[in-house]
Amino acid sequence: MRHGICEVFMLFVTLLFCSSLYANTIPQPADKGEKEPDWSYRSVDRKTLYVAHWTHTPENCPGRTSDGAKMLSMFWEGRKKAEEKGIKILGAYVTVTEHDYFIIFEANDYRAAVEFFLPLVPSQTGKIVPVLTIDDWLKIMPK
Repeated sequence: MRHGICEVFMLFVTLLFCSSLYANTIPQPADKGEKEPDWSYRSVDRKTLYVAHWTHTPENCPGRTSDGAKMLSMFWEGRKKAEEKGIKILGAYVTVTEHDYFIIFEANDYRAAVEFFLPLVPSQTGKIVPVLTIDDWLKIMPK
């Protein structure tokens, strides 16, 4: 699998975007003497954040055929149905010349997330990775 500088940069920008998106949603103590809320309690109230990365070879690019383009259109239209199953797309990006997709989303149910991406499986290679914002990580990281 290729790991170009563009891919690494896009992942960095994506994670930076997600971190800033959620920075204001994390409850903060009123003062330094107040106990910080238990992170496990907050996790019940929030969905899990994921970054999905899908790629294909230039030769296998769905954009080269009308059937492939139709598959991609149908996949992306499927996000409306995915919303009904608790998936919220926060951002979606494509590196056209690298043939990569990065989709940032929240979900309560990993199974629903996998189901959403099933149309890509025949022609793409992908992974769905749960992530934390940097702010969340800093709160739980060993000091």
